[in-house]
Amino acid sequence: MVEQSELDWIVQKASELLADKVKDGPLTDRDVKLAFEVFAQPRLKRLSETFSDEQEQRRAVDHIMIKLEELARRLNAEHWKKGEL
Repeated sequence: MVEQSELDWIVQKASELLADKVKDGPLTDRDVKLAFEVFAQPRLKRLSETFSDEQEQRRAVDHIMIKLEELARRLNAEHWKKGEL
């Protein structure tokens, strides 16, 4: 079974890309997917033996994607919506 702290670490590493990229322009779904593919996917593959089953692995992927999507929305709001208020 994969520990929550391991998933949180993966999210943290992937979020670094989003935090840098948001400075260039608003983040898109493509940016979130890229952060997942570059940072999270390879780490999840290395952890694949520790998942108890495919369902647990799917939950881990979903958890990471949800966290990255939430972060992207928050970063966009912090960096790009201020001038629109």
